[in-house]
Amino acid sequence: MIDINLIRTNKELVEKNNASRNVKVDLEKIVTLDNEYRKLLTTVEELRSERNKNPKGKPTPDELKKLRELSETIKTKEAGLQNIKTELDGLLVHLPNINHETTAIGKDDTENKIERFVNEKPAFDFEPKEHFELGELLDLIDTERGAKVSGSRFWYIKNELVLLQLAIIQFVSRKLLEKGFTPMIPPYLVKEHAMFGTGFFPADKNEIYTVNPGEDELYLIGTSEVPLVSYHMDEIIDVSQPKRYFGISPCFRREAGTYGKDTKGIIRGHQFDKIEMVSFAKPEDSWKEHEYFLSIEEEIMKDLGFHYQVVNICTGDLGFPAAKKYDIEAWLPGQKHYRELTSTSNTTDYQARRLNIRYKDDKGKNALVHTVNGTAASMRPLIAIMENYQTKDGEIKIPEILEPFMPSGPMIIKR
Repeated sequence: MIDINLIRTNKELVEKNNASRNVKVDLEKIVTLDNEYRKLLTTVEELRSERNKNPKGKPTPDELKKLRELSETIKTKEAGLQNIKTELDGLLVHLPNINHETTAIGKDDTENKIERFVNEKPAFDFEPKEHFELGELLDLIDTERGAKVSGSRFWYIKNELVLLQLAIIQFVSRKLLEKGFTPMIPPYLVKEHAMFGTGFFPADKNEIYTVNPGEDELYLIGTSEVPLVSYHMDEIIDVSQPKRYFGISPCFRREAGTYGKDTKGIIRGHQFDKIEMVSFAKPEDSWKEHEYFLSIEEEIMKDLGFHYQVVNICTGDLGFPAAKKYDIEAWLPGQKHYRELTSTSNTTDYQARRLNIRYKDDKGKNALVHTVNGTAASMRPLIAIMENYQTKDGEIKIPEILEPFMPSGPMIIKR
């Protein structure tokens, strides 16, 4: 959620920001409600002050009558105050974060900005296969039985591909531990406030699975960013140095609006494993932290030997909480296409404001932290390894960097 003071002092900036995000919210209505709220709040506070004045001696019947009438007036006005606040908050939650000045401007994903290419595309003297073809030939992926058991966009990962996924998790976890991150296995089910606080509600509610609707109302996480950022809700924390965590978790997504897209293989599914990085930092440190997260993601891509591009996500393709976001898209020679493997976002104080996460500034006052998140690994590096490390004989080599994390034996997947 953005600071309402920004609307009070610079409504034109917020209007321009909303337009760049393809968002329409009635700012005039927000200003009107805000003015009504503040005016009524002043009245209520004055009435409370009057009620709290102690009468000298025992109150007379007339004084008691006036106190009762005053209390009823306050109660009525407090209800009106709450009604205005509910309507005001209902509009504010639909406002996206303010773009960083270096965020690419564009209407949709076709106008994302490529910042740079890294490494060379692999050269093959044969026609490379797509990952789902290799998965079937080598008995590594079973989408048919996944669909039979759970429905479309579910699968079984089998044999050496399981070991390769575990190797990636160990490799990335060790790297992050060496960089001082605190490891976590977070809850996979969270309350509504955690989803709201991290900005996934209301904007992306249609992407989230609900458990026991109408009862305890828990939600399956689509990323461990949700429980990791919510870890410090309603706290004042020390961010003299950025506080960094990484979470290992399964993730669950409805993939609403993707009918007919990426239906083969394991590119896009309802369940997948992921390692997510999260950092809490002072506002003056968060942009450096964002670039640091990008550098970690690039380090992993380079270690795995992928050709990739770094993409500055444009305003029209940016999620509500992010002020800026980078994607790293690796080249998949079987698909002959770049696909997103990781992303990292600076959400500035958007999540912290909703979750009430603060620190003590240089003057000793409570101030909102900034939060940064980024993908360290997911299922998709498996796909990139399968397509980039395939051989003419339909086998898959194991990247050298992952060999120490694999069982002993030939470092090649074959049948």
